[in-house]
Amino acid sequence: MKLSLSAIVMSCLCCFVLTSHAEVNVKKCQPNQNDYIIFDEYDSNIAEKIIEYKLHNQPEKRENSIIKIFANENNDDRNDWIASFLFDDQSEQFLLYQVDQDRFVDLDQKQFDSLLPKIVECNQNKQLPIYSENFDED
Repeated sequence: MKLSLSAIVMSCLCCFVLTSHAEVNVKKCQPNQNDYIIFDEYDSNIAEKIIEYKLHNQPEKRENSIIKIFANENNDDRNDWIASFLFDDQSEQFLLYQVDQDRFVDLDQKQFDSLLPKIVECNQNKQLPIYSENFDED
């Protein structure tokens, strides 16, 4: 009986580990047809939602963290948002937010590095976040 219980527990753990790093699908981006980038109140609310999800209303931690959020420059095609958070202890965390599913996915460095080029593929400047705090590109 103990052996079968152990087998069930191990099966569940393996299943959890495999699904926790499941492949995340992002849609192919549509290029921005304008000579400018629109970032309006709707986008600002999404950026705030991403930050709140990760920092849980910790203003001091927010003030001391470098936050970079990337999305498609085309505001009509801005479903997938990806963010990096560099904390004052030099630890880093990554997050994906998919608007259409209202879904957050915690990412590791490898997943972030894989997804970021897909999300910013249509942007003119692929290095520049669409939103940032405490980050100076210079």
